[in-house]
This record gives sequence, C-alpha cells and structure tokens, in this order.
Amino acid sequence: MTDSATLMSFDTLVDMHQREIYRYALHLTRNQADADDLYQDTFLKAYKAFDRLDASANYRAWLYRIATNTFLSAKRKANRERPLDVAADGELAAVQEDQPASLDARDLLVEVERFIQTLPEKQRVALVLRKYQEFDYRQIGEVLKCSDEAARANVYEALRKLRACFGDRV
Repeated sequence: MTDSATLMSFDTLVDMHQREIYRYALHLTRNQADADDLYQDTFLKAYKAFDRLDASANYRAWLYRIATNTFLSAKRKANRERPLDVAADGELAAVQEDQPASLDARDLLVEVERFIQTLPEKQRVALVLRKYQEFDYRQIGEVLKCSDEAARANVYEALRKLRACFGDRV
C-alpha cells in the first residue's frame, strides 16, 4: 500500500468515526479538555498502527478499543501518581450524601453522572458503550477484549449498582 493510499484510507476512517469517538471520549472523561486529549491520542495511535491493521478488521471496534485502552491507561497512571492526601480526599468526596427523594431531573442526572464516574473502569466503559453508544454485548466484548458474557456482566453490575444507589429514582 502506498503512503497516499494509506492516508486516503485513514482519512476516510477518521471522517466516518470522528464524531462518535469524540462523543465516546466525552462520556468517558466528562470533561472537554480531557476528551480532546483522549480523542487526539486515540487517532494518533490509530494512525501509527493503521498500516499494520488487517483490511478485514472491524475499524469501528478497533477505534473504540484504542480509545478505551488509552482512557484506562491514563486513569491507572493518574491513580499511581496521585499523592496520598489527594487520594483520601477523593474517597471522601465519593461518599453519597442522603438527598431528598424530590430532586428535580437535572439534579438527579448530575448525581447519576457523578456516581457513574465512581464505578470500576470496565463497568463504566461497558455501561457507556451500552447505554450511550448503543453497542451490543458482542461489540462491547470486542472493545474490552472480553467475552460477550463478561461484557454483559460488566453492564449488569454497573446497572445493579445504579439501582442500589438510586432505587426507584432512575
């Protein structure tokens, strides 16, 4: 494959998937600056590996896998580098306050989004892929490099925790 053909094919790949990968990055990071970084890192890594990718590969799942792995690696690195006092403060902040059942929808949504950020990474990624990106369990398994059953279990556990925390409010 020539360089110009590779660039053209990669450009087509970017054109086809850039919006949904950016939305996925926003759902994972919940922060525009971090989403921008994740989006750029994802496509940079994809560009570097594009010429080694099999032509019959599922390009969409491949991009989601790169974005997911990049996100999870950054989270692990940030957790290793965080000072102990900051880690302790983060744990205290994650404790849910007892809120009245009459929260309006916006407040409830903010509370749910905060809770989702506290889920274990694979559960959060699986939930975001299922509920926001509308992936089926096979596709989630491809992204997380796990079986369909493991993908289903991660989504189930995330939803179970949401229901346990929020009961009938969600």
